[in-house]
Amino acid sequence: MDAASYLRHFRRELDAFAACLAVGDLDTPIEHGDSADDLAELAAVVGSANLFAAAAVSDWDGRPEPPDGTPPVVPEERAELIRWIDGTGEVLLMALDTDATSPAWGFYTPPNVGHWQRSCSVSMMLWRWDAERATGVAAPMDPQLAGAGIAEVFEVLAPRQIGRGKAWPPDACVRLDATDTGDWWVFGPGDPVAEIAGSAEDLLLLLRGRRTPHDPVFAWTGDRDSALSVLKGPLA
Repeated sequence: MDAASYLRHFRRELDAFAACLAVGDLDTPIEHGDSADDLAELAAVVGSANLFAAAAVSDWDGRPEPPDGTPPVVPEERAELIRWIDGTGEVLLMALDTDATSPAWGFYTPPNVGHWQRSCSVSMMLWRWDAERATGVAAPMDPQLAGAGIAEVFEVLAPRQIGRGKAWPPDACVRLDATDTGDWWVFGPGDPVAEIAGSAEDLLLLLRGRRTPHDPVFAWTGDRDSALSVLKGPLA
């Protein structure tokens, strides 16, 4: 997926998230609240993440330290909150609208703008899904962007978690097959001991802690127990 496509996806997902803020109760609990307990807190997470990523691209001076992560002042009134979210999104879009190979600060290689173009678009899609699920019914994810999110887990997020000691290095290999796109991924050493098949959306939701391996949307073959030990994470 190219940079322009990522930015279009981000804008669409941001608008859908803002629509949830416009109609939903800001005290609505977020089911997968690893970073937020309710919709208002999730909005604060989204806006803060937008500003952090923009600084990682625009303000980076080559040092290994991340940009200033001081939490911004988040409006509490609904209309102001929506305007603030949109503004942080515009700041991020302007920062990301550049060559994907340009250097930027990053949690893990590659430390370039392309990392943030993909990461921010995928994250915004997940946050939109969280908000819509909390306030009603979540619209389907774009399959290609979901696939990009799966690749991000295995290329960036899981290695980072392993490096931080938050997850164990995989001792077996599992294959994931996206039934709607035909894409597939392997994680772990050697040949796959098991395969899990499902839509790209469902596989991403599994890897990002929003579905369980036992969900009936998945089809398993092979040594399921070994595969579950590989995927238990946290991988992101």
